[in-house]
Amino acid sequence: MHRNLLSPVKIGSLELPNRIAMAPMGLDLVEADGKVREPTLAYYEERARGGAGLLITENTSACYPRGANSAHEIGVSSDDFLPGLTALADTVHKAGSRIAIQLAHHGKVGRLDTLQGRELLMPSKPRKPRMPSGPLDLTLEEMGLMAKAAGSEGKPRVHEATKQDLEALASDFADAALRAKRAGFDAIEIHGAHGYIFSEFHSPAWNFREDEYGGSVENRARLLCEVVRACRAVVGADFPLWARIDAIEFGVDNGIVPEDAGRIAELLEEAGVDAVHVSAYSDPIGAGFTLGPIVHKPSGFVDYAASIKQRVNVPVIVSGRIEPEAGDRVIRDGKADVISMGRKLLADPELPRKLSEDRPEDVRPCIYCYICVAQPFFDRKVRCAVNAMAANEVDHAALMREQTKAPKRVLVVGGGPAGLEAASVAVQRGHDVVLCEKGALLGGTLRFAALPYEPNEHLLDFLETRVSKLPVDVRLECEVTPDLIREIAPDVVLAAVGPRRETPEIPGVDLDHVFDGDALRDLLTGSGDSNAEAKLSLTGRLAVRAGRMTGLTEDPAVLRKASKAYMPLGKRVAIVGGGLVGCELAEFLLERGREVHVFDREGVFGQQMAHPRRWRVLHDLREDGAHLHPETEIIEITPDAVHFSGLAEGAERQTVGADSVVIAEGLTGNPETVASFESAGVPVVVIGDASGVGYLDGAIEEGFRAAIDLG
Repeated sequence: MHRNLLSPVKIGSLELPNRIAMAPMGLDLVEADGKVREPTLAYYEERARGGAGLLITENTSACYPRGANSAHEIGVSSDDFLPGLTALADTVHKAGSRIAIQLAHHGKVGRLDTLQGRELLMPSKPRKPRMPSGPLDLTLEEMGLMAKAAGSEGKPRVHEATKQDLEALASDFADAALRAKRAGFDAIEIHGAHGYIFSEFHSPAWNFREDEYGGSVENRARLLCEVVRACRAVVGADFPLWARIDAIEFGVDNGIVPEDAGRIAELLEEAGVDAVHVSAYSDPIGAGFTLGPIVHKPSGFVDYAASIKQRVNVPVIVSGRIEPEAGDRVIRDGKADVISMGRKLLADPELPRKLSEDRPEDVRPCIYCYICVAQPFFDRKVRCAVNAMAANEVDHAALMREQTKAPKRVLVVGGGPAGLEAASVAVQRGHDVVLCEKGALLGGTLRFAALPYEPNEHLLDFLETRVSKLPVDVRLECEVTPDLIREIAPDVVLAAVGPRRETPEIPGVDLDHVFDGDALRDLLTGSGDSNAEAKLSLTGRLAVRAGRMTGLTEDPAVLRKASKAYMPLGKRVAIVGGGLVGCELAEFLLERGREVHVFDREGVFGQQMAHPRRWRVLHDLREDGAHLHPETEIIEITPDAVHFSGLAEGAERQTVGADSVVIAEGLTGNPETVASFESAGVPVVVIGDASGVGYLDGAIEEGFRAAIDLG
């Protein structure tokens, strides 16, 4: 299995044991001086230990601080950075992998230039402002943080590059390339994509020059080719060197097109590259960001890479949400030679090793929530929703490879994501763990969340599989009481009991066609809540019972398919609450042919989502015909309608027809249940939504940290 993906390959003189490369991802782990220290070393060490054939660094600044996107970007512009760079290469080599450094200049998005009062280097001065179309879908806080990170206190000033500037740029990159070779890196990647300086020269939407660097595609590619030749001249003919390019600029008038990209790849091969790394670009604000560079469509860039591969004789590297099984087929079919994975190796650095050991079920999956790539917008260090250790390796990596010297008996109450994470990590550290779940199935709210959003199902499978392979005493249909706590006699209780729901005071909320999130979850996942089932018609009750009896409701994938034939909701559905749950439910219902209205008191929907995913979800909702009603309150629910008004003074009452209403708000902490546990006289640590709704990333992180804090 995965034999093509795990087969060896050469890039120039560089021999790789497999075809999995860690794609470059912004980390912001270095201090604001660009120097590599322990947090960066520990992050790369974990990914090197995980078995990837090649690591490609985050984009580093060849001309630091000039052209840097952040002060927290690795600098390569002087020998002051050499000790940290050398330590990074040595660390990766000792851990058994190889490492390429990605050299960049950010051009028009060189935020550090604006912050420090320098002009932005660009091929040409922009001819008109490029404003995203449609709603921004950002909160005021997010806009403020982005503005601060971008240096918007001072107005960006553009400097149109002179020939002397371009000669200096080539010299700076050559200097950085030689320094990287001296530091011990195995290869160099020049970042020619994602709207940075070389990409701007490639794009007719940004390059209006009339000299030898503008006009034809050959002229627009000239600068990157000159930089490649300058780097080649100093690192030597046998040192691996390649470039990353955009195959396309999505949604950009007169932008880069695939035909241009193919020709640029040919020119780069003539200039001496040993490979071409294929990516794509779009408007960085709005749903376009999830077209490129951080694609939401699975295997989104593969066909572009295949087209380029037909035009060059050097290996092609391709990124873009490629699952291992798909990557194996890409290699088999000759569409690319190396698969670069970014988010997946953030979620599980050991993915390559687990595949080589034929343990794909043990791979912690990326759920493509965009929390990781949201952080650079705010100049914050990277984080991962499903891997709390990511970017915290200094504190936890070595600890997770050791057994505790003071094992405890631990009772975990609740089998949702927080409880499953806590139980598994605690056992891995050497503690004795009992996990009690009052329901018949593990997963908690994640099981319901797996219905509208399939990647959550993969995480559910991983969490269940992991706990089943570990010596955790799992007790299903086991409601925890103070007496049971005293019987189990734990040293500590980790309370992952989930939130409680407060029913909003809306006239009509108790009608039979109104379901809260818990009731809908119970019906769809077969937990057997009689109050919810009683609201259904006879046909509906029979369908739910049949699904429960046959086990259909236990499998999110099967239930997702079956729900296209039957759901206990009418054709017109009103969702009260436009947060993460309400938006995901709206997507789910639209796919099942419902007319959907979503109401929320806030002006921005989906605020619990990382903003790039929010951009994608809200764009898709609008495209698919959802009716979004921001800044509204529900006045009354009647048997066939929802009555509402805007929050502004004097707003008129409005009405929309509704056969079913779902209340997707009102979750809060669960102090009463926690207090009952405390009465048993055992220390209680509250994790997950029991302490206030933190959603999936909060649940995983709290579960992990609670287990680590056991000692």
